[in-house]
Amino acid sequence: LYSSAASDVYKRQTDQVENVDEKQVEAIVELMGTETSFAVKGNCKMCKKTIETAALSMEGVLKADWDVKTKQINLVYDDQFIELTTVHNAIAQSGYSTDLVDLNKEAYDNLPMCCQYDPEK
Repeated sequence: LYSSAASDVYKRQTDQVENVDEKQVEAIVELMGTETSFAVKGNCKMCKKTIETAALSMEGVLKADWDVKTKQINLVYDDQFIELTTVHNAIAQSGYSTDLVDLNKEAYDNLPMCCQYDPEK
């Protein structure tokens, strides 16, 4: 049995949790995450969407931004939750080679023509 005072404290604490600003949560999560970048081969904005979607599909990846010009992806991820090689593998499975993992040939062959870069370069 809880006293009414304890019940009031619990209610105030749960009300505070429900009223948390999502932007504050995102900022805290990004601060707690590990930042890194690595090369990912690709050509265009369609590549950007596919590469970022592959990275963000992994639970534990908080932010992904691939730069078309530099061919670098900037990530924020929770290294307590996901290993970086898992993100490399997810991107490779979508048809794009990374610094560590070669592309999945079948996925690459199914990319739009504008996204089919020269894998040998």
